[in-house]
Amino acid sequence: MSRTLPPAIAVAVFWLVQASAITVFFVPFAWSLVALWAVSHFLRAIGLTLAFHRYFAHRAFQMSRGARLVWALLGTAAMQKGPLWWAGHHLNHHRFADREGDPHSPAVSGFYYAHIGWFLNDAQHDTLPASNPVVRDFGRVPEIAWLDRYYMVPPLVLALGLFLYGGLPWLAWGFCLPTVTLAHATFAINTVNHLWGTRRFATEDDSRNNPVTAFFAVGEGWHNNHHRYQRAARNGFYWWEWDPTWYVIAAMRALGLAWDVQAVPARIYAEAERPATAHGTPVPE
Repeated sequence: MSRTLPPAIAVAVFWLVQASAITVFFVPFAWSLVALWAVSHFLRAIGLTLAFHRYFAHRAFQMSRGARLVWALLGTAAMQKGPLWWAGHHLNHHRFADREGDPHSPAVSGFYYAHIGWFLNDAQHDTLPASNPVVRDFGRVPEIAWLDRYYMVPPLVLALGLFLYGGLPWLAWGFCLPTVTLAHATFAINTVNHLWGTRRFATEDDSRNNPVTAFFAVGEGWHNNHHRYQRAARNGFYWWEWDPTWYVIAAMRALGLAWDVQAVPARIYAEAERPATAHGTPVPE
């Protein structure tokens, strides 16, 4: 699982893209460009949450190879490295949640490291062992292995295509700004959702539900729900919990593109009716 760029260059590119968000102030404003931001942010966010998170990491459903490639491409275009790297490290988060070994716990390593530092710390987090379940099960799929190795290609193609079609305004609003907002929407699940929000379930970690992060991270903000039952295809356990990733999975199921969709068991809903205490009930799922 070698990386596309040397660590120092990867860090420089990351901060260059972060700084590039200010380009929106140097192009003429139009509401159509705000719509372009929304499409770029939320579509790629669903690629991350649907493919990288709920499919590769948690096997919450099955989908066709073609659909998997499309969503994996969109997720990789979010510029958060490759699907095997992303999903494999996420499993480590659940395995050691808010304990030593968690790659991004604010309780263990502080806010900055949990939010950004771990992502840039290639010396510690650049590779995953072959025994990691995500690498073991998907590392031999040619197109997924290629995306993981050459994870910089999809965002570069997206950025170039936007610039060629719409010039600097489309590049600024369609790539630079949404890539930054999406990065921090994802990183906020690691930090904000382990510090601020409500706890429906008494999990053995600090996970919390937060409707603000759920909005920008297309349903991932119902993090306490997710830590209580990781295999569910939906993180918003109730209809009023905004989870557009779940809506897409449900639509794919209706079209025959997804199957074996894992539901939230009745016993989990029954548990939700009881008030959660700080820590206590084991989380075997």
